[in-house]
Amino acid sequence: MQLSMLLAVVIGAVYAQAAHHISFQVSGCSTAIMQVPGRGVFGAGEYDFDGDVNGIIASAGNVACSQDGVPCTSIEASLNSGISSADITLIPPHQYSAAADMTITGANPGAAGNFASCHDPNCPDDQAFHQPTGTEAISQRQVNDPNSGLIAKFTC
Repeated sequence: MQLSMLLAVVIGAVYAQAAHHISFQVSGCSTAIMQVPGRGVFGAGEYDFDGDVNGIIASAGNVACSQDGVPCTSIEASLNSGISSADITLIPPHQYSAAADMTITGANPGAAGNFASCHDPNCPDDQAFHQPTGTEAISQRQVNDPNSGLIAKFTC
């Protein structure tokens, strides 16, 4: 009996998948779009995904944002069973289109913490990426949690 219980626990652990919750919140913006590669394109709302979710791009503004977030303020994220990361990007051709607040949820945040905020086109480098190369790595946020999540909030 004890062996069968142990076997059931081991099998359950092998088949357990990471689960990730995304809260995509938008206020006062005419466009809100979130691309989740391999899963679809979504508007504002609450979403749950099983397994790894990589290459997420969420954006909003009062201009037409493409599914790649262009030409809008965008939040990029990858949520997986290892280290998950997220950032706010204004790297051209992205442009400031809305105030953005981003929180990557989960245990064991990295040195920069788990929250970033950009409320104007000149927000500091430790809050958003402005150039494709350089020393802005401090604007990326990370957690090491198999069930990490993302809160992406835009306000126009």
